[in-house]
Amino acid sequence: MKNKISQLISLLLVCFAAACGAAAQTADFVFRPGRVAVGTVYHYVKTNVDGTQPENISLYIAGENRIESLKYHAKGERAGLVIAEMDWAAFLPKRLESWQVLSQSEKRLFATLTFNPAEKAVEVSIPAMRPKPEMAPIGRLPFHLYNFDLASLNVSFPHLADPKGSFTVGIADPTFKQDGPMFAYRGELRVAFERDETHGGVKCRRYSAAGPGIGNGKGTIWVNKKLGHIEDMEFDVANNPDWKTFKLKLRRIEKMSGEAWQRFIAAQF
Repeated sequence: MKNKISQLISLLLVCFAAACGAAAQTADFVFRPGRVAVGTVYHYVKTNVDGTQPENISLYIAGENRIESLKYHAKGERAGLVIAEMDWAAFLPKRLESWQVLSQSEKRLFATLTFNPAEKAVEVSIPAMRPKPEMAPIGRLPFHLYNFDLASLNVSFPHLADPKGSFTVGIADPTFKQDGPMFAYRGELRVAFERDETHGGVKCRRYSAAGPGIGNGKGTIWVNKKLGHIEDMEFDVANNPDWKTFKLKLRRIEKMSGEAWQRFIAAQF
């Protein structure tokens, strides 16, 4: 009888420890619905740090739990649209869809990513590359995609419990390889407040970012002090094989309805 009680207590302690660990991973953020800027579009330009190889990225806050990112170049070229559903309890993207936008009226689903909290893994499906979905374990929560331009982290910044503190997230990304896993957990990224400063004429909080999640590279993130979105960030590690480094600079902000956003996408062709 004593052995059974001892086993039960041990099991309860393990469960309690696991629950505390999960809570600790999200304690850095506190969800505030009023800080989700629904109907706002953030127009960025992505380049190397030296300004070369520009690509337009427009991030649309489509709903309280939904963000959409359009990547496009010159008018008429194929674009990419990523739609993400946020989990504000865990502060991570729980589902992503990657679409190839081919024209004003045609788009094709290229890949999906779904987070499975029970498995602490994501299921990745890219039919054009592999006939079956794959599971990729995630080493730390919350996690974000560096290749998604840290968009889910971008919309999480306004919910920081302590904007002048530090926090750590996991980074997972496509591998960009024909062989082996299609998607993999890369490691942790530690983000730490450095100082308040005016950057590009905007009052910002400046953060350092570094860790194995970006190949032990380093970066700097400037976050709008009042509204919480990313104004600028620079990293010495690229988030796509077509670039050498990574810079994302905000150009302008505007409000759009869902219909206006769809017209904006169509207008790029």
